[in-house]
Amino acid sequence: MKQIKSVIASLMLLVLLVTQTAIARAEEVDEDGDGQGDYIEVAEGDAAAFDGYLLHKDAMVNLIVNKKHEIETLKLQFDTDTKKLKLDWDTDIKKKDLELKINKDMYESMLKLRQDRIDQLASEQKWSDLKLIGGFVLGFAASIAMFYAAVQVAK
Repeated sequence: MKQIKSVIASLMLLVLLVTQTAIARAEEVDEDGDGQGDYIEVAEGDAAAFDGYLLHKDAMVNLIVNKKHEIETLKLQFDTDTKKLKLDWDTDIKKKDLELKINKDMYESMLKLRQDRIDQLASEQKWSDLKLIGGFVLGFAASIAMFYAAVQVAK
């Protein structure tokens, strides 16, 4: 009976130890001031107060450095992409401005050529009116001269 009591006591002690949660004596560190701990320092032999991963200080430093490096790389990539897009945008704007200037100059030249042709045709119109009037005057004068000559021949 004594043996059964010691086995039952051992089982009870084992169940009690397995079912009890471990209490970790650790200090919670809040580096960014958001009210939530960023990590918990646990001394060797202490039990953790949560499920998850425990990192050695060197591993944590390596993880933080890698994340900072990744953030810096992403910032540089973002800055590079932003500058590239701005350069592309500026190039497109300059290209469109140049096209606009070329088209404007071309249409102004075309309008000037058309206006010059209109002025030339208007000038020719003035001379043609003078030629017409001059032709009538010369024709009338020639007719009178021929009539006068015919009258003088007939006398």
